Amino acid sequence: MKLAVIIALVVAISGCSHTTNSGSVDNNPAGKPIANDKYAMEIRELNQVIQKNSESGAAKNAHLKLAHLYSDHKNHRRNYHKAYHHLRTYISLEESSVDGEMLNWMASLKEIDRLSKQIAAQHEQINKMQGQLNKTKKAKLALGRTNRQLTREEIKLREKNRKLEESNQNLKKTIEMLKSLDQRLEEKRKNFK
Repeated sequence: MKLAVIIALVVAISGCSHTTNSGSVDNNPAGKPIANDKYAMEIRELNQVIQKNSESGAAKNAHLKLAHLYSDHKNHRRNYHKAYHHLRTYISLEESSVDGEMLNWMASLKEIDRLSKQIAAQHEQINKMQGQLNKTKKAKLALGRTNRQLTREEIKLREKNRKLEESNQNLKKTIEMLKSLDQRLEEKRKNFK
């Protein structure tokens, strides 16, 4: 369902970017595509027009042209959020020449902007989870090393315990032998008296 919506939005944007608005911009926004290295320069110039006089007709047209430039398929640095912002500003300033296609284009840009924000939030969440996963992996490795070290120590202690038990058994045998010898000596002493 979402894939169908996204495809429809892309088709709508492609269609809208090639339509012209008769009195809106001196240069046809879908006319000759501006070369990639010229996008930044054109955007900078249009932003200066807006900054000089934001209420002029040239500023209104600059907003529309910026919306086209930011959403142009040949612009490798597309920014649908800025395209949506400039189109929304243009529509608020130029209500009389707004048609259904322009409103569709704005709705598409709004949806793309919303989905872009959602994707960015998901990427941020993925990055956080990746960080947690990396920390967990490091902790697991540390626990594995500690576990191996404790296992080696346990083996050493068991070996020491076994040797101590053997030594204890030997001592018990020696004590038993000494007791037996002591009893025999005691008996011989009694016999000599």
